[in-house]
Amino acid sequence: MFNLLSGLFSFGGGNNNQCAANVCFQAIDPNDCPITGAVYNLTCACGKFITAITGRNGCATFCGVCPGTYKLTQVLAPHGFIADGADHTVVVNQRCCVKIDGLPMRCFQSINQRDTTPREPSEQPSYVSAITPATDTIIGTGEPGCIIKVQFPGPENCCCCTRVRRNGSWSVDVPAEVTLLSGEFVTITQCCPCLPCSAPLEVPVVAA
Repeated sequence: MFNLLSGLFSFGGGNNNQCAANVCFQAIDPNDCPITGAVYNLTCACGKFITAITGRNGCATFCGVCPGTYKLTQVLAPHGFIADGADHTVVVNQRCCVKIDGLPMRCFQSINQRDTTPREPSEQPSYVSAITPATDTIIGTGEPGCIIKVQFPGPENCCCCTRVRRNGSWSVDVPAEVTLLSGEFVTITQCCPCLPCSAPLEVPVVAA
């Protein structure tokens, strides 16, 4: 019997003498630092599995695992890391001693390499209203939750930031010390979480 609710692999049949082990190991980066939030599956021969997530100490624990052979796989790595791509073999013997890949459990660590793949930049704001010398408020649309940065022309180098609302809209008031002149440009960028800022969008100040 496989019990997903309690997280137990059990054989059923009323064998109350059947022992069970805790399978515990640590996920680390190449510098031996623990990794939080890595997700692992422990799969039995029938194809069903239980899931564990590493805590602040980088440890994941599968409780109540009965004797048998299982497959350990990492199904998700935290942001900035690449998952351990190997399928590891977990063996729990009749005395509930655990080995992973043929080694005692205490010797096993799951190493997550750092993801150095260049990230695509954020998209530019999808719409920005026309800007004139008389404009008091600049409005536009973007990706909800992203940060909009508006850089105004002039010697003051005035800059304002706002967050895109849930409905995709945003607005920035033109600071009182800024004078917008026809032919100048207002520079707008969008920064989405975990992504580099977008390429600058230069919006011209046009005559009213």
